Amino acid sequence: MRRVLAPTLLVAALALTACTADPDPSESSAPGGRTAACASAAASSGEGGADAVDVAGQVGQKGEADYAAVFAGARVRDDGTSVDVYRKPSADFDKWVLDTFGSTCVVLNDAKFSAAELAKRYQQVNDDHEYWSGQGVSVNSVSSDFVRGVVIVGTDDPDKAAPLFKTRYADGVPVELVKEAPA
Repeated sequence: MRRVLAPTLLVAALALTACTADPDPSESSAPGGRTAACASAAASSGEGGADAVDVAGQVGQKGEADYAAVFAGARVRDDGTSVDVYRKPSADFDKWVLDTFGSTCVVLNDAKFSAAELAKRYQQVNDDHEYWSGQGVSVNSVSSDFVRGVVIVGTDDPDKAAPLFKTRYADGVPVELVKEAPA
């Protein structure tokens, strides 16, 4: 079985995941808020503020260490100057982010599940590998997506696996099945 995302690498993966083509952060309506830098011309031109990759990394480290119950992930946007932070709504975490990174455009987005919850489901699926083999279901890869709040499982036959996965993982983080041949 190929494991796509190791739990020990979640901090780096969450902080440095692929960029997104979201609209200008000063125009988006983030439910959690954004730093004042998002409205400034400096944020959109890349001048001023801290390096967005560094900010995403710092948010990821502190998020997982001190706010594990709410922190889901952070990523740098396509513009390279702004950061999306995904978290379960939390006044304490939001205050820390907005106060600490006020000179960098950081947009807070609501998440249904924390990184810790995603990692737990990810590990459950990995730990159930023998069970799935016994059910005649091949689990070819496992990964997680903090933006959508799902664990993604690659399998040869998603239609066969769907009712079995739905029964086994009925509560908590959902599992999304995708068709994927073994590596």
